Amino acid sequence: MATFLSFDAARRSARRRLPRGLFDYIDRGVGEEASLRALRARLDAAGIVPQVLQGRTGPDTGCTLFGQRYAAPFIIAPTAMAGLVHRQGEAALARAAGAAGIPFSLSTQSVSGVDDIARAAPETAIWMQIYLWRELSFTEALLVRARNAGVRVLVMTVDTPAGSRKEWNLQSGFNMPFRICARSLTDLALRPNWLAGVMLPQVLRGGIPQMDNYPEGMRPRLIGPPVDPRLSLMPGLNWDHVAWLRDRWSGTLILKGILSPDDARRAAEAGADGIVVSSHGARNFDAAPAPIDVLPQIISAVAGRLTVLADSGVKRGLDVLRYTTRGARSVMLGRLPLWALASGGEAGVHEMLAVLRTEYAEALNYLPPAEA
Repeated sequence: MATFLSFDAARRSARRRLPRGLFDYIDRGVGEEASLRALRARLDAAGIVPQVLQGRTGPDTGCTLFGQRYAAPFIIAPTAMAGLVHRQGEAALARAAGAAGIPFSLSTQSVSGVDDIARAAPETAIWMQIYLWRELSFTEALLVRARNAGVRVLVMTVDTPAGSRKEWNLQSGFNMPFRICARSLTDLALRPNWLAGVMLPQVLRGGIPQMDNYPEGMRPRLIGPPVDPRLSLMPGLNWDHVAWLRDRWSGTLILKGILSPDDARRAAEAGADGIVVSSHGARNFDAAPAPIDVLPQIISAVAGRLTVLADSGVKRGLDVLRYTTRGARSVMLGRLPLWALASGGEAGVHEMLAVLRTEYAEALNYLPPAEA
């Protein structure tokens, strides 16, 4: 039996398997979720005019990013606490990405640290997502860890100037640290297989799950005290902070969360090598436009000065083509790998990536080679 059929089937399976609070944390948007609804609607409305009699056979799905050739224009996006979705969640995602010939982006807020992921997936191109912490010396130490682990591509998330209030997380108690209440305990009790298959092995192996990219002795735990204020998001994040990071990172630097052509131009001027046109999966700002709508203007604004990637809302290979035909070089995948991971483990992610590549190749047949 196939472990992955489609985004919607995997999402339904994940909903049955994961605690409701964790599922909602991944699945939901923010506010009235207007941006989340528009995200899918605008992707569905993004038509592509097919051209026939092109004589295409076996289109090449590969793409080149920052001098490296990959098998397909996909990147597994950084997603917080993927290690709670499945046992060894981040390692499973990284290995599946490597087997598929695509990069894996590790979140600062992952359960497994960058050193562990580099050892678990030595054949994978590992990118590292980073938030700037209030105390920059801690951020600088994480840069050293990432570089020593072999990371060459850094992804700075710039679209989170502050946390977003999400009432479903407040109701469920799901956060870091986890809020113990009648509702959250009931939620966990209704998912004994998750407790036994995901939580128990982690507890037996290393104790209560924590964010291992944070400094030793200060790592936020699933159950524990609040995060040290010095490790909160940098207040007043601005372009000077981008310059600070550029000065300290000699590898490839990508700014993730750009929706404005003016910001895209400034990113190029600041020395960024790439940007991700992204609404953070419609999880942060409920008035954000769909990235597919602003992508052409951003491509025009940067005029080839940096590499443009995109994300948000991808469910199928055709969605990837919708982004690439509008100028994106490659596309990040957020919720999709997590649903595949929750429903089928590492094998589910393998199969999801194979299905996505097949769908993308099928869609490429409707375009002439020069446009694909």
